[in-house]
Formats: sequence, structure tokens, C-alpha cells
Amino acid sequence: MVKRVYYKLNCLWMPCIYFNMENITGVRLFKTVAVVTIFSIVTRSLAFIFKIYLSRVLGAEAMGLYQMSLSLFYLFVALSSSGLVTVLSRRVAETKALDPKNTGYALLSSSLVIGLVLTIIIVIILLLCRPYISIFFPDQRAVPIFMIMLPALITTCIYGLIRSWFWGNKDFTAFSITELLEEVLRIGFSVLFVSGIVCGIYGENGIALAFSAADFGVALILTALFFLKGGRLKKPLDFKPLIKPAATLSTMRAFASIIGTIFTIMLPLRLVAGGFSISDATASYGRIAGMANPLLFAPNAIISSLALVLIPEMSASGIKRDNASVNRHIDAGISFAIIVSGVFLVVFASFGEELTLLLFNDSESGEYLRVAAWLLLIMPIHQISSSALNSIGMEKESFISYLISASAMLIIIYFLTPIIGIYAAVIANFVTLILCTIGNLFFLNKRLALSFRFIKPLAFIAGFSFPCILLGKNIHSLLQSISGIFALLAGISSVAILYCVLLSVTELINVKGFLRLRYKS
Repeated sequence: MVKRVYYKLNCLWMPCIYFNMENITGVRLFKTVAVVTIFSIVTRSLAFIFKIYLSRVLGAEAMGLYQMSLSLFYLFVALSSSGLVTVLSRRVAETKALDPKNTGYALLSSSLVIGLVLTIIIVIILLLCRPYISIFFPDQRAVPIFMIMLPALITTCIYGLIRSWFWGNKDFTAFSITELLEEVLRIGFSVLFVSGIVCGIYGENGIALAFSAADFGVALILTALFFLKGGRLKKPLDFKPLIKPAATLSTMRAFASIIGTIFTIMLPLRLVAGGFSISDATASYGRIAGMANPLLFAPNAIISSLALVLIPEMSASGIKRDNASVNRHIDAGISFAIIVSGVFLVVFASFGEELTLLLFNDSESGEYLRVAAWLLLIMPIHQISSSALNSIGMEKESFISYLISASAMLIIIYFLTPIIGIYAAVIANFVTLILCTIGNLFFLNKRLALSFRFIKPLAFIAGFSFPCILLGKNIHSLLQSISGIFALLAGISSVAILYCVLLSVTELINVKGFLRLRYKS
């Protein structure tokens, strides 16, 4: 009888509830997640440091203009190729699960034809309709920034699909390296262009140009890497199996991007209705999108790595109708994600203002971060459950959940923003996450009969938060007279240590079991 080692999060809830010592899947997944996480942390750390640089050089107002343009850009990415990216990776993983010799080249060719034709049509339409693009922006200064970024729609389509092919083939190293290269190129070009050294371009226009240049560079590198690894393009297959699910996903993501664009337009306008000037409203939006949110989404550096690795695994299990395996991946993935998010929650809820003042020289964004930190209890459940639905072909159900929740968000933004300002965004996001997560879990449970074991770590993490925050604030207050930075570091350290101690005491993680497992493997 094969001996089983039950995790209880021995491996920090890596994607198995239990681990068969004679089955290398658990070890392989653990190592893969670790590698992808390292790349992700490096990439997102660079992106975060870069945002600090930009916010200090350009200020909140310019960051707001850039974020407005970026929001509209990703709306058209969603309309053109985003659905294909997910469907291609899933179809490649499913095909290889049924036939390990299938390379997925024909699937990639079909996706490139569909994606490029649609993207080029969208670019041409936008160029012809340039005089009317201003209706998408509450601040007209964002229009030229968007037009500079527009050509990147084509290169985003190319590199997104090639990267998706690597993803479906579980070549996560190539996927992660090119993601890192994209960030490095973007930083390099931005430093060059924002300074005004090249052609007199500077400020937010320089960021937009750097965005397009980096996009072109990474598309070129990914294409070269694909062919160097022996890849080739084959005659495209029937387009229908790709178009139907991709259309559903693209519709959902386009709708999400439309909601994001409406949010981008509505929030500043409703702030103006509440008494803000347009410049102050744009700056407030910049504080949320360019300062607070990069910190708030920091856990995604780890959680998205897990989701990235799990999606092909769940797709392969789904095509084989192995619901028990998909269920285990979902349950373990959510539990792991909650534990990761928890440490960021207690730090941000304790020291939101101090962190943004230190990093961005702006305390208002920190006040928003402190309140918004509680979203981190729900965000990881939403992220993993959404990935699971898309992995097993339940895109329509995912869209229904989002449709209901997004409608509630816009209603809240419209009515509450003039009354409570930017904090309406916190309430709106919280309601959106709750409704969408409930919908996701309902559909997953109907299909897979979820065990809901992640409720235990969720309850514990919520309970841990209060003593951790209380300790952190007291430590910070006691040491603040000595040195502000020292007090902040001591407060963060005390919060993190207490959090880890509580995890160990309640056996949400088992350090001895983890070390024993790693030694035996």
C-alpha cells in the first residue's frame, strides 16, 4: 500500500490536498510554481519600482492620464485577442493530454489568423474615427497618449498568442522570461523617452511611446524564440472550435474592459459632481490606479503564478472528466492564495499611509490602500475560481457572474462617489468581488461538488488580522519617536512574524511536515 503524506498545507497548499510519494506530479507542480513565482516576483518588483519612479517624476495627474489611456487600450485588446489567448492555451493543453505528440502548431496558426485579422480591422477603424475618440476620456489630454499606444494592439496580439502556445505546452520558463523581458524593455524605453532625450518627447507621451516600443520588442523576441525552439506554422485548422469559446471569453473580457473604461470615465466625473476640479479628480484616479492598486495587487505576483500553472493542469483534467482532480486543484489553490494574501492584508491595513508616503510621497493613496486592503480576503477566491471556470470550458457561467456583479459596481460608483469620494471605489469593488465569487463558486459546485475546505483558512486569516494589525500599530507608535523608517520596518516585521506564528499554531502551515516532505522528495 502506497504511503500518502497529507498536506494540511505542508507544501503551503500547493495544488494537491494530499501527495502520493510515488507520483511526481505534486513535486513537479511545486517546482514549476516556485520557478514561475520567482520570475513573477522579479517582474512585478521591477514594475512596482518603475511605478514609484514614474509617480515621483510625473505626479498623480500624469499617472491618471496614462492609466486612462491604458484602460481604453486593454478594452480593444479584449475585443481583439484576449479570448483567443486563453482558449489557445486550453486547447493546446487538452490536445496534448489526449495526444502527447501533438504540437499545437496548427492551433497557433489558426489563432494568429483570427487574431491579426480582427486586430488590424479594429486599428483601422480607430484611426478613421480618431476625431471621436475623445468621448472615451473625461480628460481630453489622454487622447494623444492613446493614439501613440494604438499600434501596440497588433504586437500585443502576436506575442500574446505565441506566449499562450508556450503556456499550453507547459513551457513556463519561456513564458516567464519573456514577461520579465517585456518589463525590462518598458523600463529602459521609458527612462529614455520620459527624460526628453529622444526627439523632445517627454512626460506621459514618453511613457506611451515606451509602451509601444517595448511591446514590439517582446513580440520580436517571442517570435524568434518560437522558431529557435523548433516551432513552425502549419496550415490552419477549422476556425470554429476556436472562434466560439474565444468569442464568449472576448465578450466577457471586453465587457469587463468596458466596465473598467466606464469606471475610468465615471469616477472622475462623479468626483467633479461632488465638488472636485477636473485636475483634482484626475489626480485622485491616478492615486488609485497608479499608486494604491500596484500595492494592493502585489499578492498576484505569487497567486497568478499558481493560476498560470494550474490552468493547463485543470484543462487536461477537465477534458478527461477527472472532476476529483480539478476539485483538489481549486480547493488547494484557493487556500494557498488566501494565506499569501493574508500577510499583505495585515501589512497594508496597518501601514497604508506610511507605505505610500515613503514610496510615492503621497499619503492620500495610502488612506485608500488601508481601507481597500480588506478586499484581499475575497480577491484570491475570485481569481482562482474565475481561472477554474475558464479552464474547464465554463466561460458563459463566468460571464454571468461578472455581468451581475459589474452592474452593481457601476450603480454604487454613480450614487456614492459624490458623497464619500474615492472610498466609493472600495465599496464598489467589495460588492463586485463578493457577488462574482458567489456566482463562480455556485457554478463550480454545480459541476464539481466542491469540498469548500478553503473556508477554514479564510476564517482563520480573517481572525488573525485584528491582533496582527493591533500589534503593528502599537509597535510603530512606540518606536516612531526614534526613527520613522525604523518604526515602519519594525511594525511590518512584527506583523509578519505574528502572522506566521498564528499560521503555524493553527496548523494552516506545517513547517516540520514541509521540511520532511522536501527531504524525502
